[in-house]
Amino acid sequence: MSEQVDIRHAMVMVPSRPSDPQPSDLPVVEPNPRGHQPGQRCREQGCGDCHWDVQRFKYWLRGRLLAEGAEDAEVDKPLGAQTPGLLWRRGSRLCAIEVRSGPVDLAHAAERTARLRAVGVDEVLWVCAPGYWVPLLPGVAIDDFAAAGCEYEVVSGLLEPGPGDIAVPGEQSWAVREFIQEWVAGNLAFGYRDETAGGWASVGTWEQHTRAQAMMIAQQRQELMAQRSALALARKATRDKAKQVHKLLHRLERSEQVAEDLDQARRRLADHSRVDATLRMTVARQRSALMHWQLITCFAILIIVTFVAAAMILNG
Repeated sequence: MSEQVDIRHAMVMVPSRPSDPQPSDLPVVEPNPRGHQPGQRCREQGCGDCHWDVQRFKYWLRGRLLAEGAEDAEVDKPLGAQTPGLLWRRGSRLCAIEVRSGPVDLAHAAERTARLRAVGVDEVLWVCAPGYWVPLLPGVAIDDFAAAGCEYEVVSGLLEPGPGDIAVPGEQSWAVREFIQEWVAGNLAFGYRDETAGGWASVGTWEQHTRAQAMMIAQQRQELMAQRSALALARKATRDKAKQVHKLLHRLERSEQVAEDLDQARRRLADHSRVDATLRMTVARQRSALMHWQLITCFAILIIVTFVAAAMILNG
């Protein structure tokens, strides 16, 4: 058996090898990942298609950075002991971008950011999937890493002026190309709007936010001074009341002591009254007994006188 092989339009007879495997005998080989379809929004760890989407996004970012004025932009370029996902430079600014299509470990992200800053990176941008971790990082969230036509959009992580010019989370999404343009131009910066959460906003927004916070701090300082004055007056009034209460307690103690003395005097008077009554009764009984003895004595004297008179009469 032989088969024909066309080499540069020439027909060559090549003997066939009966030992060649048939297509049904070949092992099954998975196709190389080439990314997800737009709208799938896969968040699985270790997904090959997610890795493809992330790498494509990095190189797309590199192109946008160079187009917007970055002097140099490299993907996975080592910097000291660290290898950021994307490193770009413009003038004296050296910035890094870390891309994560799945959930972000905050402790790892904080450690990673600190290490990048330790090797000379001025700004670190985390581009990740939407989640609670976005306001806790210097990052923005992209809804779909496999967006059609590379029309990536930032759906969270941006701030805008709110009531009272205080920076609040923005409700409108931004195109990533617009974000990169403003960031490279130095018009966007990351900052904290409270003690834990932050976001990216324009320099003007941060100026308004800072001014509003300064006014709020000044107002709170005045309120605090007023509260301190009121507290000082309240403390003085409390001290005065405490002194009055102390005096009243002292008077009450003295009154209680006087009441106890009066009770003791009243009890002594009662005792004296009982003794006096007893003595009066004793004297009355003795006076009555004395009168009885006087009457008996008078009667006895009368009898004696009678007998003496009778004897004198009889003897006379």
